Amino acid sequence: MLFNTFIIHVSKCCVAVSLVALAMLTIPVIDHNIVLLITMLTVLVLTNGMLYLAFHKDKSYAQNDKQRVSEKTLILLSMLALHCTTHLTMHFTQHKTSKWSFQLKLLFAILLQLIASAIGFVKMYM
Repeated sequence: MLFNTFIIHVSKCCVAVSLVALAMLTIPVIDHNIVLLITMLTVLVLTNGMLYLAFHKDKSYAQNDKQRVSEKTLILLSMLALHCTTHLTMHFTQHKTSKWSFQLKLLFAILLQLIASAIGFVKMYM
């Protein structure tokens, strides 16, 4: 339980740092282009909505002994949604919160996003 809590907190910190770095990368690209900003926000909202629906569907399938949504799909959707609402989704659906193997896979995906953001940040600003 303590290990799982630690992984969740590390994941949340990495998501926060990664989102700040990604924001600093996209601000110069947008450069007062309102259409691009609205498009990016729309895609982000849609992917986070799809992430919520996938977690909800997987939970209901698990309760009814039906074929589940694969963890790879959940991780991929989380990456596409920039991990913005993954932990909130897990909390609200009460799904995958105690499975430490999923938490480790999610942490690995978040660390990949953090590394990619850091590399992009360094290339742009250094």
